[in-house]
Amino acid sequence: MIKKNISNRHKVTYLTLVNIADDIQRNSSVAETCRKNKISRDTFYRYLNNEPDFTELIIKAYKYQSEVPTPFFTTR
Repeated sequence: MIKKNISNRHKVTYLTLVNIADDIQRNSSVAETCRKNKISRDTFYRYLNNEPDFTELIIKAYKYQSEVPTPFFTTR
């Protein structure tokens, strides 16, 4: 499970990363998605480049954007 400290205030959990992928699948921009999930764009791209699980989720999210939205993991 991915869990890293980003500064002293914020932890990015696997659930946050899944929510980000879910928002991307629903055609949200990266900036809008990051704002909604309270992470910086730098953090998004750092995880995209360094975490293969997250990269796979984002690739799937972009692949399935044109289809009927089916959330990866519904928590909201």
